[in-house]
Amino acid sequence: MLPIMGFNRVVGKGVGGACYSGLFMGLATLFGHHGDALAIELGEGFDLAALTTHGIDPKVSDYFRSAARFREGVQVVGLRVNGAALGLVDARFDYQGQLCFTRGLLDKAGLRVPPAVLQAGVTADQTCHDFLGEFPATLVRLRPGSDEVSLVVPTQSLREPEWEAGSFSQGGTAAMLNYDVLGFDNHARGDSNRFVSAYTEAGFNLGNWIVRSRQFYVSDNGKGSSEHVYAYAQRDFAALKSTFQAGQISSRNPVFGGLQLSGFQLFPDGVARVGSTNGVVVEGLAHSQARVEVRQSGVLIHSTLVPEGPFRLTDLPLLNGTSDLDVSVIGTRGGKRSFVVPAASFGAYVPVQPGFDFALGKVRETIASNREQPVVAMGSGTWDLGAGTALGLGLLGTDEYHAAGGTLSRVFFQRVSVRARHNRSRDKVRGVGGTRNSVSLGSPLGAGVEASLSATTQSRGYRDVLEVGTASTNDLLDTRFQRQYTAGLSWAAPVLGTLSVTYSHNAQFDGQSTEHVFASWTKRFDDVDVALVADSQTGPSRRRKRRYAVNEELPSEGLSVRLQVSVPFGDDRRLTSFASRRNGRSDIGTTLSERVNEYVNYEVGTERDLTDRQKAVHGRVDVMPRYTRVGAGVNRDASGTTYTGQLQGGVVAHGQGLTFSPYAVQDTFGLLSVGNITGAKVSTPHGPVWTDYRGHAVIPGLPAYSTSHLEVQTQSLPKRVDLKNGTQTLAAARGSFNSVEFKVVSARRVLLTAHDPQGRALPQGAAVFGQDKAFLTNVVGDGLIFLNDSQPQQTLSVELPGSTKPCLLQLNLEPEPSNDKLYETASATCRAL
Repeated sequence: MLPIMGFNRVVGKGVGGACYSGLFMGLATLFGHHGDALAIELGEGFDLAALTTHGIDPKVSDYFRSAARFREGVQVVGLRVNGAALGLVDARFDYQGQLCFTRGLLDKAGLRVPPAVLQAGVTADQTCHDFLGEFPATLVRLRPGSDEVSLVVPTQSLREPEWEAGSFSQGGTAAMLNYDVLGFDNHARGDSNRFVSAYTEAGFNLGNWIVRSRQFYVSDNGKGSSEHVYAYAQRDFAALKSTFQAGQISSRNPVFGGLQLSGFQLFPDGVARVGSTNGVVVEGLAHSQARVEVRQSGVLIHSTLVPEGPFRLTDLPLLNGTSDLDVSVIGTRGGKRSFVVPAASFGAYVPVQPGFDFALGKVRETIASNREQPVVAMGSGTWDLGAGTALGLGLLGTDEYHAAGGTLSRVFFQRVSVRARHNRSRDKVRGVGGTRNSVSLGSPLGAGVEASLSATTQSRGYRDVLEVGTASTNDLLDTRFQRQYTAGLSWAAPVLGTLSVTYSHNAQFDGQSTEHVFASWTKRFDDVDVALVADSQTGPSRRRKRRYAVNEELPSEGLSVRLQVSVPFGDDRRLTSFASRRNGRSDIGTTLSERVNEYVNYEVGTERDLTDRQKAVHGRVDVMPRYTRVGAGVNRDASGTTYTGQLQGGVVAHGQGLTFSPYAVQDTFGLLSVGNITGAKVSTPHGPVWTDYRGHAVIPGLPAYSTSHLEVQTQSLPKRVDLKNGTQTLAAARGSFNSVEFKVVSARRVLLTAHDPQGRALPQGAAVFGQDKAFLTNVVGDGLIFLNDSQPQQTLSVELPGSTKPCLLQLNLEPEPSNDKLYETASATCRAL
């Protein structure tokens, strides 16, 4: 047998690929070639005499003459589809080493099963389907040397996510708590201003039921107030392809605006979810470090600190797809700007699922304080009419109010998306009625250009549920919008860079109007990034503390322009300089930022007000010490000093204790373990996580009804630890709590220098045996013996050429091995029996 000195950090990949790799490497050693590929000239072939001399069957020359290939039969290989690693799979190969597309392989890859069959098997699992015939554009790359199969498939061959309960992991029990605490303390000329907000979300998962409660606490200069967002229980029902939700809820009806109810609802959630990842974006410009608050249907859904300059908020946890977003940018030293992102501009970012929607409950707030909150019943149906067309109709009613509406969406030419909505209402108390209409359009125009338009209008008599009974002369009705328009245009070109412009216009019944324009141009010149940002707001800016509460008049901000240039200094360090102009004030500044490692990044900077000749310095550090996230900053200028801080993360309580997460825990989550290894890094769909002192880590979120991939970063493991499988895939049903175990093998590798009693190195090729005469390896040159796993006190026997009796090697190793060494070195004398 040929000595092979290599080994994998991930073991147990299957004997087929391992036999091939070992034999191929052996042939490479025999013929004096090294590396992953052995070049064999077809004209010369193998030296059959040499193969026979070394005990290798000459038939291998015929098998490997053409190219490297997998052996016939079932092999355990790593699978990649369109570049994504899906873990290990049992793959079947024919005599020619060609891949057989079995049902198990197609299921693992998430591919459609073609009706045609190339070769029928003894069982259905062994049948080879004609996948290449059905999808001829597929590319199959077989890599026997690395035990891997890579597929590049067309998108139409990928399966749609499915709801079948048997296809996904179910159940599990665990509790969770998410926290997000931010605050600032401003000391300016003897005056102090303190603000602290704490967002928490608590709940548990039990048998695919999700129970959640979200609340905010705000303390402004010692005056504390709390805001309860919701508390509900929900569960998906696969048979109905719908989700049931009960408690303090926000209605998701696609025809009417969102309402805060105490009741229940059933909606066609499908695989998508309004509050999950969506394409809705909120962009703006902060003139200093500021707090950004986003509200929908009067509920605070997002709050965060942003540095000075342009900001972009994505993946907002929307309550529904039909209510506007009220955005407030609040400076840490006062000053406030507000603008509205109309729901009509969401367009295709919040898709409507076909099915039936029903909700019943008592309204949790109302505009008319002297009236009792009404009980609301609403229902709608959405039908897929084919050809990219969907139609929805709905009704809503109370004792004193009723409304009807419809939606129509259509995709033309597979590019142009159009959506329209019409609502009609009747207020029985005041005897008034009216309509509201909205339409949105989005389309890529070609050459890197994309455009979007939306418009919403309502008549003076239109009311929603919260406005029932309000007098028509009330100032609150006069300040409602009459018309809302939005427009967006983006253009990306390699030479000119990326240009983006968004415009919104809001006209009220009292004759006042507001306009908001945000434009940006970015371009990279080699490694230098240049950005020009403009933000303009005209007209009165208003903020609503709660929906339909008294408006607070704020001054117009006018036009703000900012030019920013960012230059790299190394891979993770950048120097950013800017110049800005707003309201007659000019500023310049420079900031140095660096990502020290995956746990720490910081920035320090200075700026100067060219108008008042004042200077300011600031600094901020963000730390993620594996199990939480911490941010702290300080800003000092002529008027005083401001300190800011933020703490974020999550906690999961499970059967084995508490485990902390640096990320917020989602509806569907889990727990993973890597033996009892501390600090093992694992890649998850929500980012990397690290195991705690018990080897546990939280999987903060898993996309429901789709495949997730978890992979241990082997370089984070102690060098003496191996994994049986470093990659696992998981398909989870919504609301499940999932446990994933990565089994580890603690191997003690030893490079032993063996010699006889006269001090001569043992001869090359001598066979080495362990307990019960189990063959371990051969002696290589200079008496070296490599043991892949050994014990502190172990006796080996070596059969020497020309000797009838073996000699014995006694290992005397340290009781505890070093975790920092890949292998140990030792020496021993082989003594005759």
